[in-house]
Amino acid sequence: MEASFGSLIVMLISLAVLVLLIMKLKVHPVYALVLVALGSAIGFGFPLGSVVSTVTGGFGSTIGSIGIVIILGCTIGVILEETGGALVLANTILKIVGKKRSTLAMAISGYIVSIPVFSDSAIVILSPVARSLSARAGVPLMALLGGLNAGIMATHTMVPPTPGPLAAAGTLGADVGMVIGLGLFSAAAYTIAATLWCKSKYCLSRYPEPAKMDNVDTILGDDFVIKSDKKMPGAFLTFACILLPVILICTSSFANLWMPEGTARTFLGFLGSPVIALFVGVVLCLFLDPSRFSLKQIYDWFDKSVESSGFIILATGAAGAYGQVLRDSGVGTYLGNLIAETPLPAVFVPFLVSLLLSVSNGSATVSLLTGSAIILPLLPSLGLHPAIATLAIAAGSSFFYHANASHFWVVVRSNKISEQQGYTLVSAGTAIGSIAAMIVVWIMSMFILP
Repeated sequence: MEASFGSLIVMLISLAVLVLLIMKLKVHPVYALVLVALGSAIGFGFPLGSVVSTVTGGFGSTIGSIGIVIILGCTIGVILEETGGALVLANTILKIVGKKRSTLAMAISGYIVSIPVFSDSAIVILSPVARSLSARAGVPLMALLGGLNAGIMATHTMVPPTPGPLAAAGTLGADVGMVIGLGLFSAAAYTIAATLWCKSKYCLSRYPEPAKMDNVDTILGDDFVIKSDKKMPGAFLTFACILLPVILICTSSFANLWMPEGTARTFLGFLGSPVIALFVGVVLCLFLDPSRFSLKQIYDWFDKSVESSGFIILATGAAGAYGQVLRDSGVGTYLGNLIAETPLPAVFVPFLVSLLLSVSNGSATVSLLTGSAIILPLLPSLGLHPAIATLAIAAGSSFFYHANASHFWVVVRSNKISEQQGYTLVSAGTAIGSIAAMIVVWIMSMFILP
């Protein structure tokens, strides 16, 4: 439908109501998101006959696309934590980088893993490592999760073959190799800025606590060797549980880019689909502790993982319902067109278009797809290199992730932190990282001309 200035007012009111319901009135986020989605659809003027179908359609399609992946990711996390695999990962990383650089280790891990893996899956898989590192080394969880989330969001939004930036590059006719090369630099700026924010005195003074995990002793010295009467999993197999799914997904992505169509590409695409790749990771996890390998133990792990992923999936679906209403209202496109008509420096036009899309719909991928479609007809008049325009859109696509973004709730609920801490870590972190990345893109635009 066609949006107007009134649609913008409805969107702003709906965002304010959402925050009020969750933060002040303590309404459960799933109910708050669904209620706001229904109210917004009515406010936007949707025909009454389509209000419910739009909300349920957005809910169902979102769960359909990410639900199984979340369950499998949670399963890997549960088994890594209960077998001691997460502690082995934490111990190994700490021994390599040292306690003082543990935040850097998490940022680099997120930066690398999220190039082929969706952000929600990456945070679910790597969060147990961050919590174990925090508990083991006595480092504030805010710093480690902040570094992890910074690296994940940076490459998820800016570096192909992640689908969002890859699709945006294709729409604008940008060279994918160039976008990858330049995107790695701008994503590094994103990661550094957001990590420094979460390590700042302001953040750590508010949230200084390390993670709490059973049977984990805090180590204050330089000895990070895990001492336990129980036999711990081997480091090679433990890392393989995470890295093999990443390698499979990455191989599939690059095969789709450079391999001709045929049996080999189809087979790699099947193995590298997130569902299959993460299922392989789950199977590997079952062998981390052969002494506990039994049908009952496997059932217990699967049962716990389904329970722990339940809220994440429901919140993801509810956020998808709200996002679907915002998308169908046309308010994002309306905002983008308003910004495009302003006398801003050319490179900031795609950035602000994508930024407003991100705030309104809570999806970096949607912001990249919609933003590139809006900018395409404006590209000649803007005078931007297609790769620069792509990266400017990417820089704004994750700006201030908040309660309408499924990723926000995945971070909050999978790590059992408060909504207030989520706004500090995720929302403020993505805003700061987004601006830092855009500064780098702006500098690039001065040297890379169309």
